Amino acid sequence: MGPEKIVAYLQQHDVRYEGIEHPPAASALDYQKTLGTELQQQAKSLFVRFKRHGERGFAIVTVQAQKQVDLDRIRELLDATSVKLADKQQLHTHTGCQFGELPPLGKPFDVQLLMDRDLLAQDKVYFNAGRLDYSMAVDPKEIQRLEAPILF
Repeated sequence: MGPEKIVAYLQQHDVRYEGIEHPPAASALDYQKTLGTELQQQAKSLFVRFKRHGERGFAIVTVQAQKQVDLDRIRELLDATSVKLADKQQLHTHTGCQFGELPPLGKPFDVQLLMDRDLLAQDKVYFNAGRLDYSMAVDPKEIQRLEAPILF
């Protein structure tokens, strides 16, 4: 999936964004060097799978790039019996993204977004948007308005 779906989603909901073309950057440190951002400005998104009440589901968890995701905390927030990182195939099948390309947006993929509340302290957050060589800068409060994420 390229950034077209994400651009259309943001435009449909009147969200201002800055599109940034750049050399491919997958890791947080590569991204920091390539775009000149601080780690706390980078929205790192992980695709997780969970079990709840006998059913399986998926969610997107977004944190500041310098942080690790606490899957036990995510399990509690989702009221799930288990939470694991989704594999490469599940990520691609459900989002069209590869590792490192997933934006901090759940609704375009019909999944819940869980978001690190510390991202809201930033004027802009930066994230890869469907490609490793295309990023967006967005006001995180706009993401909160649009997505109504579970904050943690």
